[in-house]
Amino acid sequence: MKPLSRISAVAATILAASLAACSTDKTGDCPTMTGVTDASVKTVFRPGATQDPANVLYTAEIVSVTGGCDMDKKPPHTTDATLTITFRATRAASAGEAHYVLPYFVAVTEGTRILARTDYTTTLSFEPGQTVATATESIGSVHLDPAKDKQPYDYQILVGLQLTKAELDYTRRTAHYQP
Repeated sequence: MKPLSRISAVAATILAASLAACSTDKTGDCPTMTGVTDASVKTVFRPGATQDPANVLYTAEIVSVTGGCDMDKKPPHTTDATLTITFRATRAASAGEAHYVLPYFVAVTEGTRILARTDYTTTLSFEPGQTVATATESIGSVHLDPAKDKQPYDYQILVGLQLTKAELDYTRRTAHYQP
């Protein structure tokens, strides 16, 4: 299987999974904005180490996804959504500082179809002795052009951490995700 095909297979699996609702739209007109449950936790192990809890370098998670949208009043209701994503990472106590780049994605979907996807990164920084780090990212515009027979609320804007198949399997196996 080609690497891109593997990534697409993992993305399709993630998108087909349950969603954790975190939308802030009060009118119900905006697309749903949420994190993907089984792509909301990533456990990173020390390089070359086995997937054993004793070898965890850090664990990162999506804590919240909030946002809103500006929508054209006339059909086809072109929509620009803004998102705020909060990440949290934990690690064992350490005397050293550390900075980790955490890849994540934002996808526009209709059901299980991925219509658009953009990859991003955030940096999680730990000071010496710090065991918890947070980061907040703002996505200025996620553009949506609804199909002629659709409304913006027929779509979803999903946020997830970039996970390899092995990372996804580990997350599921360690009860971070229950199908």
